Amino acid sequence: MTDQAAIASVHQSLRKCFDVIEQQEGAWQLALQECEPLLSTLSNLAEQLLACQKVSFSNTALSIFPDLQECLHYKLEGAMEATLENLNDKILSMQKVKDAVSHHVGSVFYVYEVNADKIGLEASLERSAISPSIADMLEWLQNIEKHYRNQYLRMKLLLQVRSDCLAEIQALPQTWGKLGDKSPSIHQLVEDTLLNVAFFRENT
Repeated sequence: MTDQAAIASVHQSLRKCFDVIEQQEGAWQLALQECEPLLSTLSNLAEQLLACQKVSFSNTALSIFPDLQECLHYKLEGAMEATLENLNDKILSMQKVKDAVSHHVGSVFYVYEVNADKIGLEASLERSAISPSIADMLEWLQNIEKHYRNQYLRMKLLLQVRSDCLAEIQALPQTWGKLGDKSPSIHQLVEDTLLNVAFFRENT
């Protein structure tokens, strides 16, 4: 016989996890939006630095300032480093989101595993008009956690570009934009899942 208390415990854990995901998705999207102008700034700085390296100031009217090219080069490199630091701060914010989601998804699976024998397979697969099955919701949580992890790792690796690879840095906005083409949008995935569990969250 199915233990209703065990089902209630899993349902409570699921609802809490969906609440956390809804909150964390807002933090993820904010950090993502804040990355875009920083990437654009970084690309522009790389373009200026490339131009600075190609032009010989000694052949221009600026030759009367013998240290100008070196000073400009130093200033641009410093601005690039500062922008990269700001970008890495945003990536750190996204890591916190990923870790929070992973932690709560792991907690849900732990609660389910503890109660799995009491619930039974049939009850785990049972759906109703207001609630997806426990199995469905566990699968959705796994997908969300996986996409946060994959996107975070791709973004982090992308920003590990060497500071002397100016052409790659200049192309970062375009490369960053293509990341979303490699997997479904996290935002859409989360929105769809929250829509699927809307009645469940209201009635649990």
